[in-house]
Amino acid sequence: MSEGMGIKPRLSLLLFLQFAVWSSWLINLGTYLLQSLHFTGLQVGMIYATNAVAATVTPPLMGFLADRSFASERLMSVLNTIGGVALIACYFTTSFPWFYGWMLLFNLCFIPTFSLAAAMCFHHLREPAEEYPWVRVWGTVSFMLVGVALSVFGVENSALPVLAGGIGSLGLAVYCRFLPHTPPQSGFDWGALRGGELAKVFRQRGMVVLLIALIASCIPSSFYYSFLNPFLNEVGWPAAAAKMALGQLFEIGVVLAMPFIFRRFRFRSIIFWGLMAWGLRYFAFGLGRPGELEWLLYAGIAVQGVAFAWIIIAAQIYIDNRVPLGLRSTAQGLVSFADLGIGVFLGSWIAGEVVSANTLPTGQHDWWSIWLVPGGVGVAAAVFFHLAFPREGKLQGGDAGA
Repeated sequence: MSEGMGIKPRLSLLLFLQFAVWSSWLINLGTYLLQSLHFTGLQVGMIYATNAVAATVTPPLMGFLADRSFASERLMSVLNTIGGVALIACYFTTSFPWFYGWMLLFNLCFIPTFSLAAAMCFHHLREPAEEYPWVRVWGTVSFMLVGVALSVFGVENSALPVLAGGIGSLGLAVYCRFLPHTPPQSGFDWGALRGGELAKVFRQRGMVVLLIALIASCIPSSFYYSFLNPFLNEVGWPAAAAKMALGQLFEIGVVLAMPFIFRRFRFRSIIFWGLMAWGLRYFAFGLGRPGELEWLLYAGIAVQGVAFAWIIIAAQIYIDNRVPLGLRSTAQGLVSFADLGIGVFLGSWIAGEVVSANTLPTGQHDWWSIWLVPGGVGVAAAVFFHLAFPREGKLQGGDAGA
């Protein structure tokens, strides 16, 4: 484990660049595809669902390679190189089949880097529960700055952010070569998934319930990332992307407070309120409009930190404390599978179908009916987790139960 003074800044920059690439297309792509390329809602949902396809296929494999065969920093460099080329190709593409194919290739390469980066952080940081939030927050800062830039430069309905993301991915590939060496970690065996140490971990009810809750949370998150920006632009909210960045601004405070949250609140309560925030925010979006209950739009955006950070960061640290040292990359890959996998695939498909079904003859949408779906799923997931998660169990530094 590295003890150098510069380790945290180097890992922070990694997450800053990683989330800059991610947000460069994630925030506004739905608006660009709907308004400029005139894709259908279902087609937009299918393109966003490439996240899920990638999360299902590649993170466990890449986690295995990092655990067994390849240094994480070299593996991330290769993946970002291929992904950058694919994202640049999207900039020059206007037909759905080719756009879908290039975006799928990008995500197949890029999605695994999230779990690899998380495993690298947990490998090098001496006290992950205390230090990781201060590293992870720079990803949120990056996401926020990209959202502001989209509105400042007036490119929400443009392919330029996609091009910038592709170039950024190539730059990130170069930077990965200068990251602290994270050697392959011995001890992984595919048999562990059935009868070994990892199987014992996942026979715990709490771990299974957590993974189910993570998958469920992906359904409302799919609506948010695919269609919130198109919604805000359609209802005439100026500088929508910049206002969406307010969510990341609040998220910064939430992430920095995570060490305190871990000490003060139990894990069961943290995840419950994170899931509940995902659900309630959509009722705010359904009721709020510019000039009429506009504060509800701000409120729905402001809870991003609770909705995202409370679930993902808490789950990453919880699982990191539940698996053997040699299986960290693989376990974080399973987090990515739950967070970005089957739930996002179903959520993106459902979101696309719901948006298409509620498209009015004028080309506008019945957003109240649309938002009822993710709102209901988020609330139901929160109630399920609260009832099913065991009261026992420990997170680093305290009780993880009720």
